[in-house]
Amino acid sequence: MTFHGDYSSEAHSAAHGRARAAQVIADHAEVIVAALVDVPEGHVLVAVVDESHAFTGMHHVARDEIAGRVPELEGSGWAFPVSPGTDVAEIRRRTDEMGTLARRRAEMITRIQARRGTA
Repeated sequence: MTFHGDYSSEAHSAAHGRARAAQVIADHAEVIVAALVDVPEGHVLVAVVDESHAFTGMHHVARDEIAGRVPELEGSGWAFPVSPGTDVAEIRRRTDEMGTLARRRAEMITRIQARRGTA
């Protein structure tokens, strides 16, 4: 995980990884929406992309367990919670925003590293 003020090469790579993960989720939007019909009441569906950018599946997570379970499912990859009733367009909108923000962060880090001579 990167934090505000982290302009390291690792933070730059993490931002690029997050942008790639967003695209993987977007590519699986139809599968994710189809799986929402099986989500029990009081749960969300968490889609997971591993560190190699492979879509590794979906998990039902109780809403009151999200804070603990999502980081566990995410591991070294990325997790994307989706509530029942979400449609393909909404997933693609969210992943587009996620990817855009990650790419902007990577670009900002590149500029800061160039100014500092640490690129």
